[in-house]
Amino acid sequence: MAKSPKKIPTIKSPDSPDATHPGSPPLVKNVGLDMPDALLLGIDSPAISQAPATSAAANAVPTVSLHALSDAAHDFSATRNAIAWPQERFHELVPVTQNDGLFTGPDQRTYAQIANEGQFVVEQDGQGNYHVPLTFAPGVPGLPLTRTEGQAIWQIQRPARPSNRPASSTPHLPSYISPADAMTLTKPEMATEGLRYNRLRQTFVTTVDGTVMVRKNQDGEYQQAFASTTNAPDVFFEQIPGTVFWRRKTPGTKPSGTKPEASQSDNAVPGPSKRPRLAEATETLTASKATTPPEELTPYFWLPWGHLNKPVHIESVQLGWLHYPIVPVGSNTTPKVYFVCHPEFVPTDFNTFESMLINMPERQPVATFRIGSDPGEVHPGKRFFEEPISTSVARAFPDFSEATARAVARRLFELADHSETITGTGLINVQAVLHQWKQLPFSTAPDFADPLNMLAVAPDIDLGSKRLIPMPSQTDSELQRLSFDPQHFPSAWNHYKTYPSDLNLRRLLGALLVGCGYELFPLTYEHRMPTLVFKRAGHDQIFFLKLGAISQAGLTHVPGNELAEPGLPARIGQDAFKALTDAAAQNKVVWLIGGVLKVASTPDSVFIIRER
Repeated sequence: MAKSPKKIPTIKSPDSPDATHPGSPPLVKNVGLDMPDALLLGIDSPAISQAPATSAAANAVPTVSLHALSDAAHDFSATRNAIAWPQERFHELVPVTQNDGLFTGPDQRTYAQIANEGQFVVEQDGQGNYHVPLTFAPGVPGLPLTRTEGQAIWQIQRPARPSNRPASSTPHLPSYISPADAMTLTKPEMATEGLRYNRLRQTFVTTVDGTVMVRKNQDGEYQQAFASTTNAPDVFFEQIPGTVFWRRKTPGTKPSGTKPEASQSDNAVPGPSKRPRLAEATETLTASKATTPPEELTPYFWLPWGHLNKPVHIESVQLGWLHYPIVPVGSNTTPKVYFVCHPEFVPTDFNTFESMLINMPERQPVATFRIGSDPGEVHPGKRFFEEPISTSVARAFPDFSEATARAVARRLFELADHSETITGTGLINVQAVLHQWKQLPFSTAPDFADPLNMLAVAPDIDLGSKRLIPMPSQTDSELQRLSFDPQHFPSAWNHYKTYPSDLNLRRLLGALLVGCGYELFPLTYEHRMPTLVFKRAGHDQIFFLKLGAISQAGLTHVPGNELAEPGLPARIGQDAFKALTDAAAQNKVVWLIGGVLKVASTPDSVFIIRER
């Protein structure tokens, strides 16, 4: 009797029918890529999981079981040996032809010398091109190889951005020195801009693929160099900002000392509303998607980003027998999902990450994980972000000014894993919050994801019986002010401007807060000293907002115990007063000041700051 084919391990929800069929592509059917991204792959991030499960939809999410990716849990030596030839048996390999870097082994398979990583099994396709087979991903093309010009070594072809420069029939690839030689170089300290030197004072730079000898040319660019010749190929390198590492420059880019041409956004004339720029960012992203190369539309477009040997000085994960640089995992030390880095992306701060999402979204990390243990099938992978984070914030809170949307996006990025630089835990939490913000009221979002909770306490100045709060700038690195752009709510704004009473001020701010997903306690008939009390569904925090119209760049107020004011119950209502009193006893009141800001030469706006 014929032996049944081995089933490919898959992941499925408990209530789904058995969809494990021999030979079917792993996970394409069982993991719903149309699921909310925050719930993709059964993600269970610590920050999000702490939020109370008040939504019925949250309780209905199917449990997804994953194998933890642990170096100690799985041994890939068998699969790696299937493609890597042991170095101690190098003498058994027979060169195919002279100086082409190809060998025939005793097993009659073809091996190629790949950079300084060793000899690996290669196969030839119908067009005569060589590639490293990926037996751990059935049906996926192997890693394409290109021979280094003039040398008997091969390189894995990395994805490159499209360029207007005509393609060369013999593309130049960097030539890396051996790891042993790299160990003899000086350390790449930041004081030396990541440059390294040997005893002859020759210059070297280190990339994710290896260490390269370079020289500085007349244009100020660092170019591939060789000790034995003055001829240099058109291979240039640039330092990755904020790191000691370098990367190969995309062909056609200007030298680092050249001032970039002014872009359309740089020349744009500031107007009363900058909302169109957020739309432009979305259009840029859509246009980028339209020009994405066909190979990047395949589920496994990211497989060529791997390395045959484990990269040094960079966090990585092993999928199949390949090693992939990843975004640092962050505070969740037992992650289920890993973010594989694009070869031309380095994890960094919010500004760089946001700029990448606007201009080159195809370089964002890809979320994936490994299933099974041998031979190690790999999940197809998914890009988490379809638009810049600030654009997502603007969609969730459409009345925010552009500066506020970006400031909230930055603060969310930093609070997601309490880090100013990107982490895998942070990306999961950011993406989960963005999804929850789409479901107003956003009751399932954790407290840190509330824009009002993100506000830092505004600094004030002691004036004796009063205190002065200078109006915080919208451009400060710390989020100290939420601004609402009147051009986004013209009808309500025009009504207030026509009848600027305390009642209409309460109505204006109340409508903006309801639009942001908050619940207001009913307004009373007492409108003097206008005040609003509101909350968020499913959370026990109470927000207390004192209102006013400010005609200068600062405001004065008398600090004190508002709960002791005799007229407070009449101003806010008995229900609001009781909720406020109970929350104050648990230290769960957020004290705010807001209203209309009128400053000379600046368009009027609505603002909220945090008093304490």
